[in-house]
Amino acid sequence: MASTNQSPFYQRAEEDFRTATTDEERIACLEIMMKECPKHKSSENMRRNLTNRLKKLTEGVERRKKAGKGSREGIKKNDMQCTLIGLPNSGKSTLFNLLTTKKLKSKVSPHQFTTHSPILGIIEYEDARIQLIDDAPIPNQDKSLVNSTDTLLIIFENLNQIRDLERAIWKSKAKKIWILNKVDSLTDMERRKIKATLRSKYKKLDFIFFSNKESQLKIKELKKKIFESFPIIRIYTKEPGKIPTKEPMILKKDSNIKEAAEKIRKNFSKQIKTSRIWGPSSKFGGQTVGIDHILKDKDTIEFHTK
Repeated sequence: MASTNQSPFYQRAEEDFRTATTDEERIACLEIMMKECPKHKSSENMRRNLTNRLKKLTEGVERRKKAGKGSREGIKKNDMQCTLIGLPNSGKSTLFNLLTTKKLKSKVSPHQFTTHSPILGIIEYEDARIQLIDDAPIPNQDKSLVNSTDTLLIIFENLNQIRDLERAIWKSKAKKIWILNKVDSLTDMERRKIKATLRSKYKKLDFIFFSNKESQLKIKELKKKIFESFPIIRIYTKEPGKIPTKEPMILKKDSNIKEAAEKIRKNFSKQIKTSRIWGPSSKFGGQTVGIDHILKDKDTIEFHTK
């Protein structure tokens, strides 16, 4: 898969593809590469190769799932990773399927412990892609995953479950979002009482009420809350005379031009002569800035090399 004259995002996806440890990760990389691949005649062979490779990987994953041999070789952490956990039959897998667009669907069943190993998916919010993992139900959760993820979505059905869930995640330093599920079965009075208890007894909990009857509105609200839990900024790049990339590069807050260049390619910052920016951190559109210029969310950078 030659990357000649491809965008930085294509090149990065191609590099991630080579180092991916699971077919799910390879599929996600190929989808980005197909999105970034030019749609003109000279690139038809490249697009065909990408399509064929994606088809083979997807079919292979599906075959393993049907045969009950789905295995976790190791999940490579993306810039934004969120993990969904909960007790058996809490509605975790249903929520996973509602939140994700790119995934192998998580099995939904009335029986306990349907999800045996972590399942990988992608949440699409505005122009950002968030990695979501549906972990096995507590107490069979992947503890290393819970302790290393950026954001935890903790789904529960009643207040009595909170203590058990807190004991399962106490080591995790992740941002935590608590989701009270199946609130459509509660009366308005019961909702008000639960909300009052959460605000008085569990003041530190960042919680949201969720109902399948209001799923479309609540999913939009939850996606926004998930995205805002990450201390990141979205940065776009452009080549001189061309339009900016559609998919942003994800950086930590207060990152500078040098860090953005290094995110694209190692030692790329040493090749930069000047940079121009458009967006919130610029005084005017196309401002020339130095390598130490601090970037803000939704800035666009145009690199000029030596």
